[in-house]
Amino acid sequence: MRAHIFDMDGTLLHGTSAPVLLAAAHGRADALDALEERFAAGGATTVEFAHALHAMWGVVTPEIARQAFAAAPVLTNIREVLEDIHARDERACLITMSPDYFAEQFLDFGFDAVFASRFPRAADVALDEAAILNPKDKPRLAGAFCAEYGLAMEDAIAYGDSMSDVFLFDEVGIRVSVNGDHHLAERSDLAVEGTDLLVAYRAARELCDGAAGA
Repeated sequence: MRAHIFDMDGTLLHGTSAPVLLAAAHGRADALDALEERFAAGGATTVEFAHALHAMWGVVTPEIARQAFAAAPVLTNIREVLEDIHARDERACLITMSPDYFAEQFLDFGFDAVFASRFPRAADVALDEAAILNPKDKPRLAGAFCAEYGLAMEDAIAYGDSMSDVFLFDEVGIRVSVNGDHHLAERSDLAVEGTDLLVAYRAARELCDGAAGA
């Protein structure tokens, strides 16, 4: 049995991120350009990024979150991949630093768990900095998820696209770059391009089944 651990922004969401989609849903598609550029360059922490988002939008309504998700370029065949994972009695989770009110909508696809940065759901609640995830939280949460189901991290398969997935990739058995930049692809066992998650999943399955039979 294995655990399958998926990143969201740039991985399950092709070429974009939840904050960008939320900005568009608020009618401010270009509002994040400078902030995202600063974050990508290491000029802002995940907590600083979260504070900026919360200051910009406040509490995001479920309607806006659903509107943003409906416009998302989600990879095809996510549901089919998860069905096959469960048919093998394996488990799958999603881990992202993006807001929980967006990421949790992926639960409808069949994920066993979604871990994301927790944002206030009421105007009188302050942003909890401890609830904002950073890249080092990914292996911690993945480890807890695996332990809950009696699975081993060294048998897990991780799917990601950027350097924020490196800490997770260091802890799992198989690393799959999905539309990743060259930095991550060089650290991966597989590098897959395209908009169909089934392609990446089948490649990962062939690799782990081959290793098991070796």
